[in-house]
Amino acid sequence: MIIKMKISFAANISRFIMLSSMLVLLAGCSFLLPSKETQKNDQWHSFDQVQTLYEKITPDKTTVVQLKQLGFDPYVENNVKIESYLDTRTRFDPFSTGKNIPPTVEKCLKKFDRCYAYVVDVSYDYEKRVGNAFLDLTGFRKEILTTGWSFQAVFVIEEDTVVYKLWSGQPNKKAYVDEIRPLGPLQSLDDFITGPSVGF
Repeated sequence: MIIKMKISFAANISRFIMLSSMLVLLAGCSFLLPSKETQKNDQWHSFDQVQTLYEKITPDKTTVVQLKQLGFDPYVENNVKIESYLDTRTRFDPFSTGKNIPPTVEKCLKKFDRCYAYVVDVSYDYEKRVGNAFLDLTGFRKEILTTGWSFQAVFVIEEDTVVYKLWSGQPNKKAYVDEIRPLGPLQSLDDFITGPSVGF
């Protein structure tokens, strides 16, 4: 009986040491945590790259053919769309006041369907779970770091020449989320049973 107790105690000690070692190892293994990459373009891999191409476009000089050669081609790239003159008018004058429209754009809009725009919307986001891998995988705490960039541009085109351009964007996006769940997986189970709360 005493021998069996000694063996059982030794086995429990071994399991405890093994479990403790696994927890210590898991806590430092952030590479085990998942990550997610969202890329809203096919060819541009940085903010500087797309902005450099943008700067090469000169209003009243750059043609549609040259615009496409630089990569701003709605028939090839999934991040470039064609906007009609009606959409372009709404973009610059959403309340139809006839005011504050750039002169070159106003002149172009008078050509009706011979005036249109290429709209570029490019973005990249990388989401990485950081922090303690054990707390993350067991549902007690999730730390999420998101980085990326975005670039938007509008090229107003009259017949086959760019007459106006405008850009906006965010060279460096960064966000940090720290989600703590004191009950760990039990809290997730409670959400599953009760369902999301709805307020009126």
